Amino acid sequence: MILDKIYILSSIIVPKQILDQKIKPWLRYAGSRDNERRWIGVRIFFSTLIGLIGFLIPFSVFPILNTLFNTNLYFTPNITLTLMIMLGLIGFFGTMILFYLHLSYVIDGRKKMVENILPDFLFLVGNNLKSGMTPFYAFRSAVRPEFGPLSEEIQIATQKSLGIESFSDALKDIAQRIDSKILADTTRFFSQALKSGGKLAQLIETSANDIKQTNQLKKELVTATRMYSLFIIFVVIIASPMLLAVSVQFLNILTSIQAQTSGFNTSAAGMSVGIGVIGSGVTITPEFMITMGHIIIIVNAFLASVFIGVLGGGKIREGIKYAPVIAIIGIILFNILIQAVGGLIGTF
Repeated sequence: MILDKIYILSSIIVPKQILDQKIKPWLRYAGSRDNERRWIGVRIFFSTLIGLIGFLIPFSVFPILNTLFNTNLYFTPNITLTLMIMLGLIGFFGTMILFYLHLSYVIDGRKKMVENILPDFLFLVGNNLKSGMTPFYAFRSAVRPEFGPLSEEIQIATQKSLGIESFSDALKDIAQRIDSKILADTTRFFSQALKSGGKLAQLIETSANDIKQTNQLKKELVTATRMYSLFIIFVVIIASPMLLAVSVQFLNILTSIQAQTSGFNTSAAGMSVGIGVIGSGVTITPEFMITMGHIIIIVNAFLASVFIGVLGGGKIREGIKYAPVIAIIGIILFNILIQAVGGLIGTF
């Protein structure tokens, strides 16, 4: 197809080393069987389209806004060209980052699911071994649909072991398709136990208990740090918008007083320090403060999501997904609080 050729052509800009060492392992960890060159080509193609849309915004969106809202958004050619390049780059790299985050979340989701159900799976294997099954049939009989990715990988390993590959080597390959250190250590440990002999059932149950305790400690750690996350969210969503809303209304009051005192003669300037300050002129307008408030809330939402990700799972990307929700709620409350604070001050 023509689209497939376009996708393959788009992937030419990616070096083969990156495809083999980065993209291919990521797709394998995500459980995808797509060709790595076609996969990255599709993402580059759509990111280029989004970047092209961003590049054309100064020519397409700004004139429409001027017509609909009767504004005057016109820039010099140099500024227009700078905006076009910036919006194009933001569109391209922003879309590529979203694709990367989506793939990372899929990989982390498979990892967490496998690590959560791995103790239960190992307990089933241990019971099967105690009942007299061979290791091969013990693993094969422990496969359940509710085990998700782990069941799929065990089935692939058992199918490989029916051919020329040994069962112990097939188990090691499971860790190459799921990015979990716990799973890799468990399969490697069991593979060595198969070759050296020993009480396999007891070894597997001991490993299952250790993994279960590790998962429990992780959950307790997340619970212990949840209060810090809630405090950060409270500051960004409620406290920060409230302080910014008060600042906006304070500027409104200063601007109103300045307008009322602008006709006073210079002899009245020595009446009080406050009038002297007001008489010098307020350089920050309420409209500018509202715009800065929106920017501050968005930046705070991003930083808060980073802290939440680090506190919760030790990875920044685990918290980035909360940034849009926190920013939207914070901006909505900021606009509501502006009106609420203004009405409260008006009653006095």
